[in-house]
Amino acid sequence: MNKRKKFCVYLAGPISGCNPAQRSVWRDEIKRKYSSYFDFFDPTSTTELRGAGASPWEIVNADLNAIENADGMIVNMWRESIGSAISMVHAQRSGLPVVIADPNRLGNAMASFYADAITHHPLIAAKTLLAILRGQDNWEVIKSNPDVVEPFERSKLVNALRGVCRDAQLDDVAVPRLALPGIIDKLKSSRRKVRNQISSRNIDQAVVATFEELEKDPAHRSQARMAAYFWKKRRDSDLDDIYNQVKEPEPNFLDKEHSKVRIFSDSKPHATIWGSSVNNLDQIPSRKARQVLRIIANVPGVTGVTFGSFGHKGSRATTGASLEHSSITSVLSGKLFDHAPKGTMQSFQVEVQFDEEKPQILKNIIDLLSRENLWHD
Repeated sequence: MNKRKKFCVYLAGPISGCNPAQRSVWRDEIKRKYSSYFDFFDPTSTTELRGAGASPWEIVNADLNAIENADGMIVNMWRESIGSAISMVHAQRSGLPVVIADPNRLGNAMASFYADAITHHPLIAAKTLLAILRGQDNWEVIKSNPDVVEPFERSKLVNALRGVCRDAQLDDVAVPRLALPGIIDKLKSSRRKVRNQISSRNIDQAVVATFEELEKDPAHRSQARMAAYFWKKRRDSDLDDIYNQVKEPEPNFLDKEHSKVRIFSDSKPHATIWGSSVNNLDQIPSRKARQVLRIIANVPGVTGVTFGSFGHKGSRATTGASLEHSSITSVLSGKLFDHAPKGTMQSFQVEVQFDEEKPQILKNIIDLLSRENLWHD
């Protein structure tokens, strides 16, 4: 008889300002009763890092890495906790199911939104999470080629939804979280599911049906309609691709709203190769050029982008950009290559908040543009 799989579970809950019993008693109780089913990551162990003089980054990074490598999360929300709330959002971003224990009936609306289930005792939360993980662990996905079968991975479905939301310029954590419960319920009850096998088409139908339901609610209509449009657009390109070959989520620092960064032409006439002044990304007609500037604008520390002279010198076959250090304080110099009515090369300056951060900001921009094949040496 095959031994059942053990799942790795992250035990989230208040730590700061708690005494040892408040931090550990409930965690130890779950470990004792569920050690046959779960392996655990206990974030109270990172308190040892604090004693060793680790930086806040080292402590937080250890926790985030543990969440990304877990199968699920239990949150004991006996009192509201900033760290626990951040952990929950990161868990959902990574595609993990989250079960909350709310013993004091706090009923926090934000926490409830990011939870797959809510109970009133940590042990019941552990039992509930085990049922969720087991319920989906034996699902298999049949690709369009019937000879290809692979285990269902909730994280892949979440990544697919996040990719679609980025295409639609929607929030790529809240909107997938809004849709996911309906999609999972439809997959569970699908009459087309045979012996726990579901097809890429089953997934597509569940996603489309869920967005159609959300469209009926005025509060969600706009987001659901946009997400459904871009889901179908990806699906029409390759049905299997929508689940199996999605892009990985962008680094966290791309979540900043790009519209807060100034993007405009300088005072020179015809300051852009597109033939008109630019005051925001939407005024740039080239989709690829918008993508380049959106990536730059979302890097931490960037405060503005200003366009300068343009011309045909240095034409490239594809749209992209190059940047380098500038002798001007708090400025990076760049060239954007595109094929437009007025030219093929647009110079620009990237303004940064602190001059000493320029090397790291430049590195971040190069890494991100290179990842999207938008960097030109």
